[in-house]
Amino acid sequence: MDELLDSALSAQTNQIVGVATFEVVFDSAPGTAIKKIYANGRMQARVIVCISCHDSEGREVRPTPEIVESLKLIEYLGGADLGSPWSVSETPNKYRHEMSGAGGRSRRHIGEFDDKVVRIQRWVSCEQLDEKRIAAAITLPNGRLVKSNNPSGPFGGSDSSVTLEAIAPVQYGFENFRLTKVEEFSGTARSIYRWYLGLYLGGVKVPLAGWFSPGFDSDSEVEIYCNPWRQGTWGYPQYIVCAIADDHHGAIDVWLPKDPADHSGRVKENYLIKVNDRPGEISLVQGFSGWTDRRVPAKTQPFTMTVLDDFGTAHNFQIVTNSNSFELELK
Repeated sequence: MDELLDSALSAQTNQIVGVATFEVVFDSAPGTAIKKIYANGRMQARVIVCISCHDSEGREVRPTPEIVESLKLIEYLGGADLGSPWSVSETPNKYRHEMSGAGGRSRRHIGEFDDKVVRIQRWVSCEQLDEKRIAAAITLPNGRLVKSNNPSGPFGGSDSSVTLEAIAPVQYGFENFRLTKVEEFSGTARSIYRWYLGLYLGGVKVPLAGWFSPGFDSDSEVEIYCNPWRQGTWGYPQYIVCAIADDHHGAIDVWLPKDPADHSGRVKENYLIKVNDRPGEISLVQGFSGWTDRRVPAKTQPFTMTVLDDFGTAHNFQIVTNSNSFELELK
């Protein structure tokens, strides 16, 4: 059951004959009837539907769970179910739900202190440019459909709606993305560096919410580059590897080749490196070794990825390892 419901008793199903309160509102500043979201299919707006019913004796009562479960969002004009390109969820996702400057809840909501009124939340997103006036509909125990876009309905209809405008997402150029290198440790035999990918506007960080790449599982650390056998001299890296972590990781493994003291054969040594210690940035780890490992396949092509900003907007680019300096670059 929706988190906004509580344990107060509702009327018996066969007692409910109509609707007393049926309002569709935003959980935002007073009087807000229109809200904007980015049309990226991820940014959501929270829509609150407030419902109370009346029984056969005219008393205001709470709706039954069955009535609440019948709730659906509809188009105000025409009454069709809200569908593509719009999506409705019962739960919020991890992306930011308010644009810059938008306030949170700052008014007494309908039914907030009335135990007869149930307040149900729905999270709405859109994947293309569009504008929609949104109402709601429920089904009573007698099978009658009641809509909030029908003020003259025989079972207590109302005229209540909100309008959502899905606007073009903000796109950022390469100049706004920054790769920062931090030394973990450095030596002749082995070195490890942490890299952080961040998005900055005028020196202010815009949090990143994750990344994905075709064919790669972001639930585990992903090796995006490996040059395991380079010709050169001692003191020059012979083995180079780079891995990227998903945002829920606290550390990732970096395996680097070495020769044991008894020279019994090349082995790999594991280094557990802390990642995601900078909120809103994506962590990468780059390792170097003075030993090669011919058994490991090379992986030197640019890594194509999509980064998601705080609002869920996608930004596409490649991470390239410079063949001379071994620095990471964005293209």
